[in-house]
Amino acid sequence: MNNQLKNNYEFMTSAEIVKSLALKVKVIRKKRFKTQELFAEHIGMSFGKYARFEKTGQISFQGFLDIIKGIDRIEEIAVLFNEDKKIIKW
Repeated sequence: MNNQLKNNYEFMTSAEIVKSLALKVKVIRKKRFKTQELFAEHIGMSFGKYARFEKTGQISFQGFLDIIKGIDRIEEIAVLFNEDKKIIKW
């Protein structure tokens, strides 16, 4: 993928997005927890399930939320559903 489009999710496939998010989580996780085992224990997830997430990006939505909470980024999810956008009334 073109480096200019690397972080532009609008031009990425869903598979590319989940892998990108998993990589970003991995970077954050390494700074605070060092190992996948410690982080998986911290969030109450099996090591295998978490390791698969980092490798493939595949996980349930609930599992993804557990991971996001574990890296203290859950408030950023709320921003996705901010209702301050202008609504066009017909």
